[in-house]
Amino acid sequence: MNALEFDELSKQLQKLAPEIPLHWGKIQNNITDKKVSLFKCKTLASLELAISKLPEDDKNYFKRRWFLWQCARCDEYLFYAQNGVNRNPNSRSQEYDIEFFEDKNLRFDVKGTLVPKELRSNFSFEFPEKIVNFYYSKQSIGKRSCLQNRLFIVHHSFIDHKRALELRCSWDYKSEVYKSFIHQLKSTKNFIKYLNVKASVIFIIEKKDGSLSYRFA
Repeated sequence: MNALEFDELSKQLQKLAPEIPLHWGKIQNNITDKKVSLFKCKTLASLELAISKLPEDDKNYFKRRWFLWQCARCDEYLFYAQNGVNRNPNSRSQEYDIEFFEDKNLRFDVKGTLVPKELRSNFSFEFPEKIVNFYYSKQSIGKRSCLQNRLFIVHHSFIDHKRALELRCSWDYKSEVYKSFIHQLKSTKNFIKYLNVKASVIFIIEKKDGSLSYRFA
């Protein structure tokens, strides 16, 4: 992705965000996935054309999948557009997304997410390891052989948790947050450990007054 592609895509995602259901509506599955070649849909217009004849539940399913995939691409771009960060040259690789400071020990998969429903009622920024443990433990049965270092981008609104998807598209704000994270990583390398991998968390927060803030963990 280049700057022009990011500019066009990020605007499409901001437009689409309010329409995306917070929940899937159905479990992610291969049968539904095979109905559309999702990764060939580079634009919102091409996605809408591809799903136009599908039932409404399937349309919502693919819109959500496409939205989350493209948000992930934009998050990755905002990192590797900065000095000191490189993307994985193999876009099909599942090993990592970005590498900091040309250090193989600082390779991470970027995972955009939100506070899990199970943790929302007692949510505290003081215990980010609960979120890390939750998401790692919810991976596939073969998780022990496919675990990755992960950088979790956790979006949370204290106004309405449903706004977490719109927070994913706060691109200007997130760009500055990611710059701060990269700067901090130069001197501080404290990670949350899970089995044989490590993780870090960036919280993107909408406060009750509507302003944005962030935290690193």
